[in-house]
Amino acid sequence: MSEVEKKEIEISQEELNKLPKDTIYCFPASKTQIIRRRIISILVILLISGAMGYLLVGKQTPDIFLWLVAAAFVVVSAVVFIHTFVIAKYRVALDYKKNEVVLRYMFSKITIPFDSFDARDGEPDRATAMLKKSTMGANMKHVGYLILDNVYEEVCYQTSSKDLATQEDFDMLSKEAKLIASVYKAKEKYDALKTDEEKEVSSDDITNLVHDIMKEDKAEKAQEELEKKEEAIASVAADEAEAASEKVEEVKEAVEDAAEKAADEVADVIDEEK
Repeated sequence: MSEVEKKEIEISQEELNKLPKDTIYCFPASKTQIIRRRIISILVILLISGAMGYLLVGKQTPDIFLWLVAAAFVVVSAVVFIHTFVIAKYRVALDYKKNEVVLRYMFSKITIPFDSFDARDGEPDRATAMLKKSTMGANMKHVGYLILDNVYEEVCYQTSSKDLATQEDFDMLSKEAKLIASVYKAKEKYDALKTDEEKEVSSDDITNLVHDIMKEDKAEKAQEELEKKEEAIASVAADEAEAASEKVEEVKEAVEDAAEKAADEVADVIDEEK
C-alpha cells in the first residue's frame, strides 16, 4: 500500500475511553527464542575465533577475503546476541502514552500510530500448515498468529504465540491490538479512501476511454475519406491517361496514313514524268 492522505472518520470519546490511558504494555520475546539465539551467536563467535587463532598459531596467515568473511560473521553474531537483551524487554509494545504500536523486528524499532494501525488473525506459512495436517503434526502445540499492519504502508508484520514469552501475553496482545484497531478504524478509513479514489479513477478512465474512441473513430473516418479521394483521383487520372493514349494512337495512325498517301502521290508523279 502506498502512503496516501488519511481519510478522517470521527472517533467518539466513548470509544476512546475503552482504551487504557498513560500506560505501556510490553510483551517480551520467548525465553526459548532468546536462549537459542544467545547460544548460537556465542558458538559462532567462538568457532570463528578458534579457527582464525588456529591458523595464526600454525603460522598460516589467512588472506584478506577470509578475514572479511570471519569479521562479518562475528559482527552479525554479536548484533544478534545484543539484540536478545532488547527483545527480552519487549518484542511488541502498546504505548498508550504516545498512541502507537512499537515492534522490534530484524534489529529495527518500528512504530505504527494507532490511527494507521490494524490487527487481524494471521496464518502459518505453507510448510507449517502442511506439517500440522500431517501425522507428525497431529500432536503439535497450537500456535496463534497475529498480523500487525500499518494500512498506509506496503508491508505488514506478523507475530505468533511462540514468539512471545507466554500464551497469556499473546492472547492479551491480540485482544488489545484488535480493540485499538476497532476504536481508531484505520482500515475503515483506508478502505473508504481507496473506494473514493477508485470511483474517481474509474470515472476518469471511462471519460478518457470515450474520448479515445471518438478520436479513433474520427481518425478512421478521415482515413477512409482520404483513401476514397485518392482512389477517385487515381481513377480519373487513369481514365484521362488512357484517353490521351488513344488520341495519340489516332494521331499517329493519321500521320502514318498521310505519309503513305504523300509517298504514293510522289511515286505517281515520278512515274508520269518518265
